[in-house]
Amino acid sequence: MVATLSTCMKDVSSMLLQLLEDEFNSLTNKKDQMNIETKIRNIRFIGELCKFKIAPTGMVFSCLKTCLDDFMHHNIDVACNLLETCGRFLYRSPETTIRMSNMLDILMRLKNVKNLDPRQSTLVENAYYLCKPPERSARVSKVRPPLHQYIRKLLFSDLDKSSIEHVLRQLRKLPWNECEPYLLKCFLKVHKGKYGQIHLVASLTAGLSRYHDDFAVAVVDEVLEEIRLGLEQNNYAMQQQRIAFMRFLGELYNYELVDSSVIFDTLYLILSFGHGTTEQDTLDPPEDCFRIRMVVTLLETCGHYFDRGSSKRKLDRFLIHFQRYILSKGVLPLDVEFDLQDLFVELRPNMMRYSSFEEVNAALVELEELERRVSTEKSHSEKHSDSEKPPRRKKSSSTLSANGRTHTNGVEGNGELHQNVAGETDSDSGSGTIDRIDRDDDETDRENQDEGCESEDDYDDGGGAVFDEDDEVHVRQKVAEVDPQEMADFDRELRALMQESLDSRKLELRSRPTINMIIPMNLFEGPTKEHHSRVMEGESGDDTTDEGNGGTKEIRVKVLVKRGNKQQTKEMYIPRDCSLVQSTKQKEAAELEEKQDIKRLVLEYNDREEEELNGGGSQPSNWTQSGGRVSNTRPTWDGQSRTSGGSRHRHIYHSGAGIYYGRRR
Repeated sequence: MVATLSTCMKDVSSMLLQLLEDEFNSLTNKKDQMNIETKIRNIRFIGELCKFKIAPTGMVFSCLKTCLDDFMHHNIDVACNLLETCGRFLYRSPETTIRMSNMLDILMRLKNVKNLDPRQSTLVENAYYLCKPPERSARVSKVRPPLHQYIRKLLFSDLDKSSIEHVLRQLRKLPWNECEPYLLKCFLKVHKGKYGQIHLVASLTAGLSRYHDDFAVAVVDEVLEEIRLGLEQNNYAMQQQRIAFMRFLGELYNYELVDSSVIFDTLYLILSFGHGTTEQDTLDPPEDCFRIRMVVTLLETCGHYFDRGSSKRKLDRFLIHFQRYILSKGVLPLDVEFDLQDLFVELRPNMMRYSSFEEVNAALVELEELERRVSTEKSHSEKHSDSEKPPRRKKSSSTLSANGRTHTNGVEGNGELHQNVAGETDSDSGSGTIDRIDRDDDETDRENQDEGCESEDDYDDGGGAVFDEDDEVHVRQKVAEVDPQEMADFDRELRALMQESLDSRKLELRSRPTINMIIPMNLFEGPTKEHHSRVMEGESGDDTTDEGNGGTKEIRVKVLVKRGNKQQTKEMYIPRDCSLVQSTKQKEAAELEEKQDIKRLVLEYNDREEEELNGGGSQPSNWTQSGGRVSNTRPTWDGQSRTSGGSRHRHIYHSGAGIYYGRRR
């Protein structure tokens, strides 16, 4: 402030200097050992004014010479404070360097001559070497190749959030055969960079792992080795480096370069390494809380991802062991305790903090018992599921086409016809058999998957080594080269197949509305009165059956086949004991019984009406005819088919003329 004011107020500096000089002279002439603070404050003010070139150098040297002439008691402190304030400035100034050098030589000679106490001797040496440091050889900097210097510049100078993509591209352009060992060395020096940029180094490692798998594996191996080396040495000078490696390991997990099992193995290694050995007091002293800091650093970095599935249970189990380790350290420093409180609030705010070894041991015993019980139940369930697992179905000779229809071999001979009809009869008993089997298989697969997931979780509770359900394992494989011509042929055939399937489905959908279809009379042999029947469309086609007369062992059946827009019939014979024939006969018997019941009820009703009208006369003969007419007024198959529920089931209909079983191809 004085230097600023002296530019416009010339008398301020001169008046102040005069007052300071008079005060110095008065304090020096008193020769008493009082007011040492006042003397030091006065001489330091003069030295500061000298550096701003307000106080002349002659005045400073005069004060220093006065102290050196009577070099004892308070004068030694005053001279040393003056040299500490402006001695370096005067020694480095060209116009005063010689005179200041002479004053310093006089000071060292007086120190050697006088019998000074250790405090005063230390003050003199500090003031002298502060003004005139000892000469030493210049530090020789390490000479690095230009390529190594460029790598260090990218990693330690240019790397930040905005330039990480540029740095990644530049690192990929390097000659990896030459630079990979040095890159690995630089990546492991995360403790020499900024602590807040460790996640950027992990991001670079993840980016390079897509092109150089071995590099990422080497980085993870070296980090784990450094962590173990730190536990073996327990060197105080390496603590900053060890904390940086713990943060680096957590970031590698965040970028999916390591599995959660590696994280938990490292956590348990930190708690247990060296314990139970003769070197326990050296590797992990009771008062040393640095391992707690390591665990807190790792969990703060990646612990928030262990919030579901088996990883959550693993973390809960570890935190109980961690609390037992914390209790073994006794009273913790406040900063460590605050870090622990923040960690538990962030990861498990509802977890109980145990205050004694008994509570922790009881919790561990309960946890082990629960795991043992879950493991036992899981083993029993696995045995039960293995014993009840049904055998796999054998594939039938018939195959499914793209539109869901069933194709069989030719049906030219009677023997083949019998086999085909028997297969169709079996399929008729369960109308939606194929679709139902597919749905059952899908549901069974989903249930097996769910049971498999539950069994894996239970197995993990039992202490088994399983993968976490929130951990993803990426397996990279080299993409096989495919011939473009083969790909083009495959795409062309696939499109043709899909188009054929689509066309067939369109034709099927057009024909679906005509569920009940009257068989054309011109397709039957013989008079139409013998073959007047109707047909109900099933899932695989339109089926019509015609049951022959007589006591033969086989029944003649006419099958209605539609090829394109033409309808044709084919004749075949099926055994009388076939399930299709038996079910048809049962339906005929039920319908006949129903018809007789209706006829009987109608006749009884007519008899009652006639008795009421005629007073108990005999029944006219024409009522029997009317009853017969009433009994013939049965609902048509069209009406019933319209109210039937869907087309997933195959229906067989018959009449007195016979059975008709047809299919659409």
